[in-house]
Amino acid sequence: RACARSRRGGRGTGDADVGLPSAMVRFSVEVCYDAAEEDAEASGAGRAAGCSSACQEPAAPSATAAEALPFEVPATGAAAAAGPSAARRPAAGLEQATASRHLAPARAPCPPRPCVRRGMSEMEVAAGLGGSSSSSRAPARWPDKVDDAPVDFAPWSPADVAVLVAELEGRLGREAVQRARRDQHSRRRPIPCGVPLITGHSCDYACRYCYIQDWYPFVPPTPSPLTGEEVLLSLLYNPHWVPSRDFIILGDVCDPFHPNLETRTLEYIEAVAPFGSPVQFSTKSEISEKAAALLGRMTRQHNCSISALVTITTMRHVRALEPTAPSVETRLQTIRRLTGQGISVFLFMRPLLPGASEDFPDVLAAAKAAGAAGVIVGSLRVSKKIYRRLKQTKVIDIEAVDSQLRGQGLQSEDLTEKQVDIQDEPLRAAVKAKAEEIGLATVRRACCANAWASKRPCRKPQCLMRDLATW
Repeated sequence: RACARSRRGGRGTGDADVGLPSAMVRFSVEVCYDAAEEDAEASGAGRAAGCSSACQEPAAPSATAAEALPFEVPATGAAAAAGPSAARRPAAGLEQATASRHLAPARAPCPPRPCVRRGMSEMEVAAGLGGSSSSSRAPARWPDKVDDAPVDFAPWSPADVAVLVAELEGRLGREAVQRARRDQHSRRRPIPCGVPLITGHSCDYACRYCYIQDWYPFVPPTPSPLTGEEVLLSLLYNPHWVPSRDFIILGDVCDPFHPNLETRTLEYIEAVAPFGSPVQFSTKSEISEKAAALLGRMTRQHNCSISALVTITTMRHVRALEPTAPSVETRLQTIRRLTGQGISVFLFMRPLLPGASEDFPDVLAAAKAAGAAGVIVGSLRVSKKIYRRLKQTKVIDIEAVDSQLRGQGLQSEDLTEKQVDIQDEPLRAAVKAKAEEIGLATVRRACCANAWASKRPCRKPQCLMRDLATW
């Protein structure tokens, strides 16, 4: 789809700075090489001869993000002709549908500058950070190694997706297809940290700092109505989702491993895992040995990164702040079970609560002992309802929250349903220093933990995985 738009788009108003069709800039996250390649073909052999050597072989990563964007498209040849690995193909029922996956012949090399690298953001293209790049059309492949971790970044083309959609539509029947088309997953744009996969709604853990109550009451969650195959079809209908490229996140409006939702969550993960998109879920729930083993098997079978965030904000005030959530020891047991199956786990210290998260050294030490690889040092988001609940707990330093609000020109009386970020930077810096001291990786955002586990960047142009030296 992006290639077709690139052909039709012509040259936009910003082309003088970028030298690329405006459609290519808009859709640079997807496969948008046709227009540049048409220019190269029109110029003939002389233009091809002017291509730098970097168009033939991937450049070695350097120490800065501007020079070390890791996602060049390697040159054509035996490695490229091999196509995506079998690990990227869906299992069982979809195997026949993927048999016709096409490999188009290589096209002419791209112009030396500017070149669009797969994975570059619009900002990076506009800033001219791409440099020279390889430019082979399909089969376009990303590097086989990023930060010494072997991966296969081969994307699913629109033709591949069309084959799978037709196979699923024929199997599911008319009513299921209509449900998939109407579902929000078929049209919702990815947020910077990934595509939210909604397995249920609401939660009865009633955490005092949770934003769920701004939308749903604190009641036992209900599973989403779509089956695993239906939600997969809905995602395949979504023109904004790039299979194998965009992150998938679970836990946006529920705890995906709440006892009411565990079966549906595992069903959804099993449906999307064959595509290779990095999957991440956040939870406070107990994950059984059986469920952990199933997640580990899916990771190994499909060569798909599945990572977890386990939330522990405090050990001392857990009953006051998380009255019906599973105990801290239960969550530590979840970390042990997941890491035992090869699942990357980050401690989710979000939100950092002034006055209640002062026991963070104990939290970090317990998570490290359980096998956590790192910690997300997050912020607190407050709305009118959240502020009122936190004040009622009497364990939060509400004066510190008020001070942060005043720094943003707000009073507590000004709060509405809109959430406001509270950034306690001194507390965050203290947590970061302690975590690094005991050997935990520290990041500020959930998508950074997903990038760390999968060794690939998210859609954010400033994603740290775009600089290999960072890791």
